[in-house]
Formats: sequence, C-alpha cells, structure tokens
Amino acid sequence: MAGPPCGPATCGPRGMARRQAILTAARRLFVEKGFEKTTLSDIISVAGGSRATLYEHFGDKEGLFRAIMEEDNAMILSGLAPAQADERVTPEAGLTAFALHLVKALLNEETTATVRILIAEGDRVPDITEAFFRIGPENAIARLADYLQRLSDSGDLSIDDPAAAAQAFLGMVTGNLLVRRLILPQSAPAIPDLDRYVRQAVRLFLNGACARVTKAA
Repeated sequence: MAGPPCGPATCGPRGMARRQAILTAARRLFVEKGFEKTTLSDIISVAGGSRATLYEHFGDKEGLFRAIMEEDNAMILSGLAPAQADERVTPEAGLTAFALHLVKALLNEETTATVRILIAEGDRVPDITEAFFRIGPENAIARLADYLQRLSDSGDLSIDDPAAAAQAFLGMVTGNLLVRRLILPQSAPAIPDLDRYVRQAVRLFLNGACARVTKAA
C-alpha cells in the first residue's frame, strides 16, 4: 500500500519535524501499550498536532507502523551502501562492515521492541507482519543479493544463486544473536564479542568449512 502523497505540508521542514514527532510518540506507545491497544488519539496526545496531520503523513495506524519499519530498515541497509558504491572494497571488507552495522542496528532497543510487537500481535494483525517481511527481510535479501551478484559478475565471488546466498548470510550473522536478544534482553553481547562473531561468520561464508589441504591417500 502506497503512503499518502508528498506535498509541502508533509515534506517541508516543518512537516518533516511533525512527522518525526508522530513517529517517536508512536514508537513509545506501541512498546508501552501494544499496537492494537494504542489509539490514534493516544499518539496525538503525546505528539501534538491533529488527526488530520497524522492522516496526511501516514494514512492510518497501520501506515504509521509501516513507516516505523521503513525507517528501521533504511537505517539497517545504509550499512551496505559504502560497499555498493565503491568497487575497490573487497568482498570480506564490504560484507564485514555491512554485517557489523546490521547486527548493531538489529539488536538495538527500538528494533527489538518492534520485533517483539510483531511476535506478540502478529496473529491478530496479520497485515503488519506481512508488511514487515516485505519491508525488512525480503528487502534486505534483495539488496544483498544485488551486491553478491555484482561480486559474482566481477569474478570476486562465484555464486550460482545470489538470493539464496544472501538469505544464508543474513541468517548466519543475525539469527542466533536476535533470538538471544529477544529471549534474554539483559544479556546483549559486548561489542568486541559481536565483532569477533561477525568476522568469523563472514570468513565462514566466504571460505566454507572444507579442509584447505588435501589429505594424503
């Protein structure tokens, strides 16, 4: 579903400041009260402004939640931009920088709070969970697959199915960390541990686990 049209009232400096105030208020209330129990009146009460302003920016409450997910996803995928823009960046350096940015962004409190809302309320509000997968994981897989395809085309890597490889890579670097963060929120790994985990995952993805020396017959 497309968002409301972008006009001077919504996309000028004041409009963007108002939009951000609404997003910030909605994030807080969704975490505190849940998506379903949070009303537009609650959000307006905290953010200020009017219901008409909220509708101009987001359309409805689901549009507001989609905007939060889009904001999170843009921040996460920004870590891939330097490697995509500079062909001199090696595959290991590019994937490591992206993966480090990804896990730090994915494990921050705002992002994990959004994931918890989806887990808790996804059955009751299936539209937002479907939107999450389109905006988040599916978009991330597509962007990373494009990068891996470019590396394969240039001869830096040899990948038959970039989309499958992208999905496998994202699972390697995020799966265990995200599950732990969701189940044990007070035990977030230290930055040096994250760095070591990511670098090991990238090397395993690029080099595999096969023995490097052929055993003598």
